[in-house]
Amino acid sequence: MKAVWVDTGNDPQWEKLARHGITRLYFPMSDPTGDVQRRLADTKARGLVGGLYSAWNWYDGFNGPEYAKATHDRVKQIAPKATSTWPKIQLDDETHDPDRIIQMLSTWRTLRPTTDTSWTLESMQGGWFAPALVAAIVKLKIRVVPQCYIGNMWPVCTLTAARDLTKRGVPDPLITPFYDAAALPVGWDGFAFTQGRLP
Repeated sequence: MKAVWVDTGNDPQWEKLARHGITRLYFPMSDPTGDVQRRLADTKARGLVGGLYSAWNWYDGFNGPEYAKATHDRVKQIAPKATSTWPKIQLDDETHDPDRIIQMLSTWRTLRPTTDTSWTLESMQGGWFAPALVAAIVKLKIRVVPQCYIGNMWPVCTLTAARDLTKRGVPDPLITPFYDAAALPVGWDGFAFTQGRLP
């Protein structure tokens, strides 16, 4: 699986995406509705997979359930005929609060019980993954996507990032790495941040 975040305000760069074998495109929910709808339609017309991403810090002061509800409402605006697999959704919440994350994911699943959903956060955060959070991730069928880079885009070892989570009980099949798109390794499999950083 090769997926990429498309940068805010940008259309897909089809030739570049094809060169990297990318078949899943995630678009920012913060872009104008019509633009996102057109990009999703173009993606589907090319036989590729479309997705949407949102971030907790777009909603200042929102708690976990409020963030989930706001994202759900935005998906309804963009894709009123959404299915369980289209568009796929990625939630970016880096608050490091297990109770908040449990409440956010539980609310999301109440609103979107079957939507193909992943949650991304910084890597090496397993230390605060309480057993209740791990249990919720498994029960709610949420993919965890550790960002295998730090603020200055220095790489984090993907094996170490995955083991940081599996040691806390997150099943390995639910973990997918997020790479810096400017430095994709040979044989990479996961998410790339972002289209604008692809060489």
